[in-house]
Amino acid sequence: MNTTWKSSFVALFSVLLLLSGCGSESTANAGPSLEELQTLTQEQEQQITELQGENEQLKTDITESTDKLTELEEELKDKKSVEDLEGKIVKLEEEKKALHEKNEAFEGEKKELIKENEELTSKISSLEEEKQTLQEEIQTKEAEHKEALSSAQNSGSTSEQTSNDTEGQASCDIKGSVNGIYHVPGSTYYAQTKNVAQHFCSVEEAEKAGYRAPKR
Repeated sequence: MNTTWKSSFVALFSVLLLLSGCGSESTANAGPSLEELQTLTQEQEQQITELQGENEQLKTDITESTDKLTELEEELKDKKSVEDLEGKIVKLEEEKKALHEKNEAFEGEKKELIKENEELTSKISSLEEEKQTLQEEIQTKEAEHKEALSSAQNSGSTSEQTSNDTEGQASCDIKGSVNGIYHVPGSTYYAQTKNVAQHFCSVEEAEKAGYRAPKR
């Protein structure tokens, strides 16, 4: 675009030169001289060159500004990422604190449970000892009861046998000696017979059992 403008300016300048060479003296006196136009053209060309240089510098500045803007955008993204990370860190710290508090609560409950378990274990041990003691007492009492029952049975059996023997002797007073001889009350050897094997209620019963009467 700058080159086109420069070409148009040169063409216009050529036309002016042509007009200045063919014009009247009054026209020459009224318009600028050739030297002035050449000087003006050089100044304008210099300005154009300076403007082109400034334009290139502006392009460079724009490029640098664009790069800086890109860097700033990246930094902004990084900063946002850092802020997000900081927010996550804060949240994690809060969760860590909450978990730490829960852990302390669990530790307290654990200590209480351990204490209760120790108390229960102690109670169980005491109950086991009491149970063992009661079992020993029960066994002792059962043994004493069996012994007393056995003694009572033996005593009752002896008393019953003694009673039966007494009754038998009272009603069945015929003595049967170990020699196979029976002695009736009032006979010669009745009172002397001590080795009684059996008592009989009648002579027939004694003879039936195989006993005989004494010879005298």
